[in-house]
Amino acid sequence: MSHRSSHYFVWFLVFGVVAALASVVSSATHRPDAESLWLLGSGLGGLVLGSQRLAQPRLARTYDILIGILFAGVGVLGILERFGVHALTNLHLGTELVTATAVLGLSLAFFPALIHTVLGLQSLNHGLKISK
Repeated sequence: MSHRSSHYFVWFLVFGVVAALASVVSSATHRPDAESLWLLGSGLGGLVLGSQRLAQPRLARTYDILIGILFAGVGVLGILERFGVHALTNLHLGTELVTATAVLGLSLAFFPALIHTVLGLQSLNHGLKISK
């Protein structure tokens, strides 16, 4: 198993499946929250697109870069929030996509933001590596 595949396998299993199960068990509606769905879906997407049998490596690289930018960006915004830099306070989109506590359903709380940053930077690392 390649480093990239193990990265997305752990992402899917630990941050996706476990988070979704914990969300279902702990919520009154017994439904997973948006964040656990993002983690579950993005981890699964990384696994599927990284498979040599199911997708082309070019798709995996594009996916890594896009997911990396999204997760690292949200993570950095959350870390900045913790240090008192409120980058999203003057942003008014008129929707629930970007709030003071989440971006596209991904939490800006400090510890989830750290996890998002690490996952995003690792994905960017995979996507920006020069293929041999």
